[in-house]
Amino acid sequence: MKKTKKWLTFSSSVMLTASLVLSACSISNTATPASSDNKSGGKPAAPTEISLEVISYADQFIDDTNSLWKEFEKRTNTKLKIDWISANTFEDKINVLLASGNLPDLTFVEDITAAPVGPQIRNMIKQGAFWDLTPFLKDYPNLSAPEMKASFDNAKIDGKNYTIPRYYPSYGGGVFPILRKDWLDKLGLKVPETMDEFYTTLKAFKEKDPDGNGKADTIPYSANPDYIGYVINIFNNSQGNWKLRDDGKLYPIITEPATKDAMLWIKKAYDEGLFPADFAILNFSQINDVFQSGKAGGAGYAMNNAWGRLEPIKKVDPKAELIPVTALAGPSGNKYTPSGAPFYGHYLIPKKVSEDKLKKILAFMDYGYGKEGNKLARFGISGIHYNEVNGKIVPTEQAKKDLVTTNLMDSVFHEIDEYSAVSASGMTDEFFARQKQIVDERKKVKVPRPDETLVSDAYNKYYSEIKKKAADMRVKVILGKATIQEYDDFITKLSADANLQLMTKEMNEVYQSQMKK
Repeated sequence: MKKTKKWLTFSSSVMLTASLVLSACSISNTATPASSDNKSGGKPAAPTEISLEVISYADQFIDDTNSLWKEFEKRTNTKLKIDWISANTFEDKINVLLASGNLPDLTFVEDITAAPVGPQIRNMIKQGAFWDLTPFLKDYPNLSAPEMKASFDNAKIDGKNYTIPRYYPSYGGGVFPILRKDWLDKLGLKVPETMDEFYTTLKAFKEKDPDGNGKADTIPYSANPDYIGYVINIFNNSQGNWKLRDDGKLYPIITEPATKDAMLWIKKAYDEGLFPADFAILNFSQINDVFQSGKAGGAGYAMNNAWGRLEPIKKVDPKAELIPVTALAGPSGNKYTPSGAPFYGHYLIPKKVSEDKLKKILAFMDYGYGKEGNKLARFGISGIHYNEVNGKIVPTEQAKKDLVTTNLMDSVFHEIDEYSAVSASGMTDEFFARQKQIVDERKKVKVPRPDETLVSDAYNKYYSEIKKKAADMRVKVILGKATIQEYDDFITKLSADANLQLMTKEMNEVYQSQMKK
């Protein structure tokens, strides 16, 4: 859930009255539903079939028998085919999908810049594989509303919009620690603010019996190498894959000395047993299973999971409480918290789609980004999935049965609200107020991402493979399968690699060119 690699965001990445009030003051309610196109002499137009895929962090999925799914089809005069792709397998499946050329009408990708998918998408755009949406957007009031302007501006490629960015607030998402607050309280610990304090906290979770069962059976932090990757960004004081040094030049983070320090921090924690024993091979679902077992002290998620992951833990330990970490300072003293452009992920429409159908797809997305569509996606159908009591949204039991509370449909569009990444269905006012307070504190932390929107031909061609080799080497060191000297030798050789040097040269040229604009 970029953003780090998994701007969970996965995920990404999942409101009650406060957020609804904010939303009601924002985006236009004017929609252009697909059903408005009536060319049948007064007869209703046939539903438009729309296929799409989207990343999901849910454990269960819905299909076209679901009442909320059907309601979206009814209101937009569409026949939807949604492929929910688990965060566990998303990257692999998208690679296969892009290679096949058999793309859905709305093709969702996490990033159009970062490797491995970003460079491929850029090349496909250059080859004319996707529609340029720029001339059409003005006709859709919600997509072209002021609240979406920053998202579309940040998503431009060579001044044009080839994608519909999926709105997501700049703060509140991203993989970052969520900890057992009840364990912190029991051990007399505050929420950590530095990497040293974070380490001390995890060490205490391991050694001081925070669950009080008299056994040394707790797992301090559930993660794998990707879901602890933010440590590399903390040590480098940079979002993304590149670091801007004091000399005004960009350097790939993979070869930075601070990345070695971050790797050694992770290795020390692994050696001390602060991560699961199978840390190197856990997938996202398994990370969840460990965390939700009630035996783990924390895991990395977007902030809304502080509520969404709490219920299964409470079944094991009714006293459980969760709290997101606001920020962590690295060795340099600079605070880090995940942030990014106001969106997470992009939808692209292949050129195989006719212009007439393109407009109907845009009408469908426009409805989803209106107030009515936002509210439907987030809360479901009034009187069935929620009731409004004294101005508050109160979910019903049917909302749970229909999986509305898992925010699956909301993940297609995502609510237009600066606090939407930190809310979840059923969240109490008190809990939401604390979430907002943490977001407001996070907003004070500005961590640069100098490579945002930057690409080069060499980057497109070489970065994915180089990054994977570096990641594999770090994992070997962490697991004790390679020595520090072997790592140093690897980095020395990598730094001299002609492809990496060419990529660095081109990225700096693009960066300097942008700085002059």
